Amino acid sequence: MKSPLGGSDLSPSANLVAVGTFAVGLLLWACGAFSFFSDHDVYPWYAKLALLTAALVIQVAARRRPAVAFGAMCALLAVDALWGPSLPLWIAMSDVVFLCAARGTRPLQHVVVGACTILTLGLAVVGTVVGGVQVGVLVGLVGIAFLLSPITYAQSVTAARRASDAEKTAAISQAHADRTQALADERRRLSRELHDTVAGHVSAIAILSEAARDSADPSQIVDSIRGNSLAALRELRAMIDVLAADGDEKTTARWSSLGPLIAAADAVGSTVTVDGDPQAQSHQVEAVLTRIAGEALANATRHAPGHAVRVAVDVVDDRVRLTVRNEMSCEPSGVGRGVANMAIRAESIGGRADAGPAGKDWIVTAEVPR
Repeated sequence: MKSPLGGSDLSPSANLVAVGTFAVGLLLWACGAFSFFSDHDVYPWYAKLALLTAALVIQVAARRRPAVAFGAMCALLAVDALWGPSLPLWIAMSDVVFLCAARGTRPLQHVVVGACTILTLGLAVVGTVVGGVQVGVLVGLVGIAFLLSPITYAQSVTAARRASDAEKTAAISQAHADRTQALADERRRLSRELHDTVAGHVSAIAILSEAARDSADPSQIVDSIRGNSLAALRELRAMIDVLAADGDEKTTARWSSLGPLIAAADAVGSTVTVDGDPQAQSHQVEAVLTRIAGEALANATRHAPGHAVRVAVDVVDDRVRLTVRNEMSCEPSGVGRGVANMAIRAESIGGRADAGPAGKDWIVTAEVPR
């Protein structure tokens, strides 16, 4: 059974305070300080033992039944007031008040706060009437120490526990959000790799297959189909390496891997001209520009077969610029995932990429740091 303050009510350490109070009572008894007034100690030994035992039982019960324990302790103090008052009982009362304020229900907490406040003020007034202002102040301070201070401490402990619980809940929620975001990022990365590594070659194979049906001599087209098939297999293996690595920078794409896509474009009548080469740049730059150029070539072959395609790589100051230009056979109907993937590729190394019509041409441009 879990307590509101954490831990188990059945734990051996849960009753240590009660046992400690009992031991303090025995010590006060041995020192002759069992009563608040040393000249008014009228209890026989068995009465003192009975009072300490009753207080111990009430304190232990307070961990399960705080409302019952509070009522029982108030009754015990009322009886003790006729012959006491006894200091060990008030120490036990402070523990019961704390438990009620910390573990009790909201209505019980309100009752305990009200009762302790009224009792403290009442004792102070009675002390003032009976013994004067000095006695009234001292009695009031005793009430604050044994009745109101435990309530304040319990409220502080409860507030700290709630703050800790709120922090734990927030941490769990944040961890869940981070995990969800990580899974979403990984799915997007997987989607991007599938699109960029395989879709272009598969699209080229489909276009070449259709062209081969109408060709008198399809041998060149069949060779291109085979080349793109092998390239797709290589890209699949490379994609497996990418997924096993930490990020996109681990990709194995090389500029030379554009060969099958260039051959596919040539097979459907699209002359491809390539000026420049990013292989002199870092591996990251070469990989990113290869992916962007490959997507642009695949799109040109798919959407504008038979039209020339020009690929240019230029170094401008501290940046490398890629431009892929092809004539449009018709106005594009929309922008697919390919253009978005180009932008993501470029942004992953601090660059940018975009695509759009310029007169009769469709132009893909990308700039990345060297």
